[in-house]
Amino acid sequence: MRFAPFGVALVLVQACATTHAPSVTSAPAQGSEGADLPAVSAAVPEETEEAEAAEADGADDADEPDDGSEEGDNEPVTGVARPHPLDGMSEQDLAAAVAQRLPSLGSMSVGTPSAGMLLNGRNAQASELYAPVAPGTAWGTEETLGYLDAALEKVHAAIPGTPALPLGDISAERGGPISPHVSHQAGRDLDIGYFYRGEQRWYRRGNAQNLDLPRNWAFVRALVTETDVDLIFIDRSIQALLKDYALSIGEERSWVEGLFGGSGQRAIIRHARGHATHIHVRFFNPVAQETGRRSYGALVARGIVPPVQSYLSHRVKKNETLGKISKKYSVSVEAIKRANRLKKSLIREGRTIQIPVAHPRPAPPSARMAFPARRLPPDAPRRASADGTQ
Repeated sequence: MRFAPFGVALVLVQACATTHAPSVTSAPAQGSEGADLPAVSAAVPEETEEAEAAEADGADDADEPDDGSEEGDNEPVTGVARPHPLDGMSEQDLAAAVAQRLPSLGSMSVGTPSAGMLLNGRNAQASELYAPVAPGTAWGTEETLGYLDAALEKVHAAIPGTPALPLGDISAERGGPISPHVSHQAGRDLDIGYFYRGEQRWYRRGNAQNLDLPRNWAFVRALVTETDVDLIFIDRSIQALLKDYALSIGEERSWVEGLFGGSGQRAIIRHARGHATHIHVRFFNPVAQETGRRSYGALVARGIVPPVQSYLSHRVKKNETLGKISKKYSVSVEAIKRANRLKKSLIREGRTIQIPVAHPRPAPPSARMAFPARRLPPDAPRRASADGTQ
């Protein structure tokens, strides 16, 4: 028997960036044992000449991972476990809290960015720091929104007159897939605009002529130093501009280059096609992720989270049909066809097929989660300020 994460059966759709279709809303999907999964909607930018140019320019890197790929989902990250609000709570007490006072446990990021759910999230509200483009898909964990506030407050404090940024998608209210993304499922990913010289407009293509490099570098720097950032997806052309600017104002070279994967370090800032128009940020959530892990069994038992999906292997015998097999395992013919990508109901003798079975138990327990330390720059006797002045 083999196991897959609970969200792997969810439909994966094209990641964020260059789609210009109208916004759509799907009906609620059904998870295992009929558990309702969240309805999803697409927040899609206005079609502009710059967006069209971004799409055209992205054609030459079609093989690059996009921001919805699972890059980073299962990537080994070294770190240490941190103190957590649930330390000292027994499994019985935790199960009671899930059953009777779920909101008291705080935000939970369950699963991975591309196969996950969000519980007890918070809806981002317009402020002097940012303005949500699509409030219906601007739900994140308390940590995610707190980190975003902390980073942008650092920019506003360093550079007076900093405008609010347009804030794109974070997650749906209960996470899960939102078109056109593959990621953005667990309240830890967000899309946000760049700072521009002059007009601030969502989905405007950034370049050397229109980007406000001091503010953009101050923002990226604050994400690294003030938050538990996991990944920052930025188009490579803009990465080059930011790197050159950072070095020009006296940032320590080895630290800067390490953020981009230099000297064998894990890259935080990475290229992903379509990100000349906005930044995609993914955060670690030491509290929300560990809360989700600790609560997972109780959440499954209460039907709040779909149970883990397991598969049995079945070798087709002579004269067996999908109908006979479905009755044997109490699984619908359509479910078997989906699991094996069968377009027709005909199957040949001797073929081994996978039978999806909703496993009655929670996922096997995993170790307590560990998170890396923040990548802080070395102390320097003198460094230019964030706005470029000495």
